[in-house]
Amino acid sequence: MKTGILTIAAGAALLLSACQSKTTTNGTDSTVVTTESTVTDTGMKAIKPAGPAPAWAPSIKPEMQAVIEKLASYGDKPIPELSAQQARKNHTPTDAVMDLMAENGIAKPVFNVDTMGKDIAVAGGMVHVRIYTPKTGKAAYPVIVYYHGGGFVIANLDVYDASANVLAHHTEAIVVSVAYRLAPENKFPTAHNDAYTAYEWVVNNAASIKGDAKKIAVAGESAGGNLAINTAIKARDKGFMLPTAILAVYPVAGSDMNTPSYLKMRLQNLWINL
Repeated sequence: MKTGILTIAAGAALLLSACQSKTTTNGTDSTVVTTESTVTDTGMKAIKPAGPAPAWAPSIKPEMQAVIEKLASYGDKPIPELSAQQARKNHTPTDAVMDLMAENGIAKPVFNVDTMGKDIAVAGGMVHVRIYTPKTGKAAYPVIVYYHGGGFVIANLDVYDASANVLAHHTEAIVVSVAYRLAPENKFPTAHNDAYTAYEWVVNNAASIKGDAKKIAVAGESAGGNLAINTAIKARDKGFMLPTAILAVYPVAGSDMNTPSYLKMRLQNLWINL
């Protein structure tokens, strides 16, 4: 399985947002960015795949197929053939999307969001969080504690930056994206403990980031979806404040390897690695 299969939604979020914006800026943890309201699909129409739709996804959108084709074109070795450290150097869908945008003259999307970074204490060390705050002038905002995907081993806040930006921009909520520590260097349950500690920190410190302590949700993609669900379960078991909502995007939430979605994923992996 390539890195991109675990993080494809992050790249899709960036591509969709890019094709809906006419302006551009560069965002970092300390950069303030703004947006314009005009929406256009001109950029989206410029993204076209090179070949036919794959058998595992006959109805795939052409722009998403183009991202997958671009990802495959880098020729990265499949993750099972690599160490964790090597796998983290593979290209990601974010790389593929950025290259496609450059090739098609599509500007990077601009979000009506401030970003800032902060380190918080967890058991055995510190983890970094990136805080995305809407620039709409409210005294307090709902908060989404967000966990990136990557199989608990790969990816980072940058790979999933688009997902966090899109959430903050379109839901008008603060998003706190958590750089939980990765395996295998940090064995289970380190990531889960980090995820829960970050949630507790947000609940206890919501006012310091202009958040509404009574309106805090958890969200995540893939492995991050697992972390979001487990964080809610742990909060329940500890008698701590429950999240107001859980957004789990294709979460790792079961062990049955013969469901229709797992079988489709196997076909997808075969196609990507050809």
